[in-house]
Amino acid sequence: MEPTAESSREERWLLALYVTLALLSLVPFWTVHYLPTVDGPCHTYNAWVLLHHDDPRYPLFGQYYKINAEPYPNWIGHALLALLMLAVPPLVAEKILVSACALTLLAGAWYLAGSVRPGNRWLALLAVPFVFHQLFQYGFYNFSISLGLFLFIVGFWWRYRDRPGSPVYGVGINLLLVLCYFSHILSFGLSLLAIAVLWLATLSRDGWRRHLLHVPVLAPQGFLPIWYFVRQGGNSIASYWAVSRLVSYFASLKALSPFGGHQDWVAGLLALIFLALLVLTLSRERLRPWRPEHAFPLLAAFFILLYFVSPEGMAGGSLLKNRLSLYPWLILIPWLAPASSHRARRIAAAGLALVALLNLAFVIRWYGRLSGDMAGYLAGLATVEPGSRVLPVSFAHRPHGSRLDILGHAMSYAALEKGLIDWDNYEAATPYFPLQFADGVPWPPIADIEGRPGRIRVRQWLRRAEYVYTWRMSPQHPFQGRLERFYQPVAEANGGVLWKRLP
Repeated sequence: MEPTAESSREERWLLALYVTLALLSLVPFWTVHYLPTVDGPCHTYNAWVLLHHDDPRYPLFGQYYKINAEPYPNWIGHALLALLMLAVPPLVAEKILVSACALTLLAGAWYLAGSVRPGNRWLALLAVPFVFHQLFQYGFYNFSISLGLFLFIVGFWWRYRDRPGSPVYGVGINLLLVLCYFSHILSFGLSLLAIAVLWLATLSRDGWRRHLLHVPVLAPQGFLPIWYFVRQGGNSIASYWAVSRLVSYFASLKALSPFGGHQDWVAGLLALIFLALLVLTLSRERLRPWRPEHAFPLLAAFFILLYFVSPEGMAGGSLLKNRLSLYPWLILIPWLAPASSHRARRIAAAGLALVALLNLAFVIRWYGRLSGDMAGYLAGLATVEPGSRVLPVSFAHRPHGSRLDILGHAMSYAALEKGLIDWDNYEAATPYFPLQFADGVPWPPIADIEGRPGRIRVRQWLRRAEYVYTWRMSPQHPFQGRLERFYQPVAEANGGVLWKRLP
């Protein structure tokens, strides 16, 4: 009985450690005023517009935007934000949402690890640094939610793989997949792909008839993606990454180092830990005799292949390789099973916790600096009149040497506070988000606004923008000369200049 008691104590200790790290992972969100992500302000602004689309206090919202009620992915994050804003201010709602993203990912990793090898749940600690992956810091909240749902879907299917006729399974797996679809199409597709691979791996001669029940249970999940691809088309962006870059990005886990610098070392260390655990597991398992859980390393290998052969983007999505680089590592976690004693597991768990805390220290440091940069950027917009239309033009998006363009959509925070029309609202200028520019409103040239401000024709904006906000513009830049013909500077702060249209 003593080993059982020791195992129970160890499991409680590991759970307490995991919960503690999960809660500590929320600290960066709640210790800053502005979340320093790239697209996060734009998502929060559009959720605010959804909530107040017909509100007479914000007359421009109904005039310039329309709600896209079609069943596109990307709805979950916006819908949750809008609902949260009924109870709390927008910035608090955003922090609650990103906290939910983090907890969903970590809970999904723990659930999946416990579904496959309950005695090795502690290896879910490997997932803690994944909370602050590159795509999350880009502000891709819907994708981040879907990553956690992907883990839950695979774990749920694995637990019910021998009970496909169970009503709990039928309702549960379809509900999870629908939520995943409305979060992000990639995680939804990879969830179905993972299920297909695991389904084939667990197919047996004796139970094949029962196993076939999975097909009709999951068949309804074909309707929404078929509609999406028929509507959106299968256009793709050709890959431009060299093989050396592909190998380096994946093997060094660059997706977990959005801030660069010393964080690169932490990501590389985690990749080496994964490698060591993989070698130890292979030396123990040897994949013979074949067991169903051995399908997980094969699935990870298949995901790696997808990463290397995929285009850069398709069906309206971009940064496909960056996203795909995350899945092989996460899907490998539930299979890892290095032979170890209770003492060795506790030491290994403590080591993984230290790696997670080291990464968290870098994140907290960067959040404080970059949130301050966002506040400095927004200070120049303090005197904008509520209910105005503003064209933001930035000539320097990356402060303090960060890899992140966190000022790219920072103006959206001022726009939601004052009911402004933000002409750099890239979501509204695409067909696959809940909000679009209204019929008759010409879509702004987002590529020029964000990356080629020298091409902007100021005269064309006279009837569309009462204000132009320039950031870090050199006085010698030709754009300033064109701007001065129609607008005058009315405020300046921290390198930002607010220009108001001449009477």
